[in-house]
Amino acid sequence: MKKFARAMAAWALIVCAAAPAGAKTLDPGAAELKKMSTFLSNFTELGYYGFDVGEDGSDGLLHMKSEEGLAELIRFGVWHNYVNNFKSRVKRCADKNCPYGSLTIDGKFVAETVKKYFDIDLKNRNVEGSDFHYDGKVYHFEGADGESVYYAQVKEVFEEAGMLRMTGDIYNVEDESDRPATFEAWVTPKTKQRNRYTILSLETQWK
Repeated sequence: MKKFARAMAAWALIVCAAAPAGAKTLDPGAAELKKMSTFLSNFTELGYYGFDVGEDGSDGLLHMKSEEGLAELIRFGVWHNYVNNFKSRVKRCADKNCPYGSLTIDGKFVAETVKKYFDIDLKNRNVEGSDFHYDGKVYHFEGADGESVYYAQVKEVFEEAGMLRMTGDIYNVEDESDRPATFEAWVTPKTKQRNRYTILSLETQWK
């Protein structure tokens, strides 16, 4: 059994031993449900619908600690800031002709974003086949817009073995009645030391 699968199985065993009645249903309130939805929408708005933070596996998910996953972590770090922090973090390329794209972002912001959302320590570097060129300080890339954006709406939250399992709908930002999928996400909860969620996995079922 693969590493991530073993971890999930371990959580399930702990839950069964500690809470025979099953998972504990939580009522976080409307405000916190909105924050949870916003957290997960950071992934879906960039097209991440099926992944985990493991190194490998054969379940059809993208594994963020694999070689393929490394390229996607960089992609997430760049595009998250492009979408949400453009004015403060994205700069125009100052190189002559800008052969790798007209925009840049400091690698420290990419690594910071990956740590914030995945709790993974990213080492900035070039990855073969990537759309982003790292020059030792900044990533060079070209902007892009125009695709449909989908958000996540958390409807139910369960506590299992100290982790949170969130379920809900994927919906079109421009038409909230367009809900083509449901999702299940595993998330680490907030703590006194770290007042934010981090993702463990996200799986989507398309209708």
